Amino acid sequence: MSLLRTFSFASLLWLTACVQTPPQNQTLLTELDGPLAQMQVDGRQLYQRMQKLTADKTCHSDQQCQVIGIGSRPCGGPEQFLLFSTLHTDQKMLTITNDRYTKTRLEQQQRLGMRSTCQQLLAPTPACRQNQCVTLDPQG
Repeated sequence: MSLLRTFSFASLLWLTACVQTPPQNQTLLTELDGPLAQMQVDGRQLYQRMQKLTADKTCHSDQQCQVIGIGSRPCGGPEQFLLFSTLHTDQKMLTITNDRYTKTRLEQQQRLGMRSTCQQLLAPTPACRQNQCVTLDPQG
């Protein structure tokens, strides 16, 4: 009998634990609504497309190496810079993809009410070294 009583009590505890809900004022960042979740997926796919578009960084001169600011910080300016070679990158497609990515990131930030320090990122200096585009170390 005591085993049955213990089992019943344990079952009751388990069931009550399952129905507990977080406090109303607690925001769970891992739970996204449908449109926001879709924006996150779209943003990830657009970012991956830009990575593929700029994957071949082969160059013959410094002029063939460039950077593009991608995404958007809540206070303005790009989130980061992406290095690419003009020799092998479809720049028109990169610009179109980046525009869509930036728009998606802005919408996400607005919906989430994101803020930032408003510190602007400095664009890195691109260069061609050993036939590959690289960014130069700002320290020299």
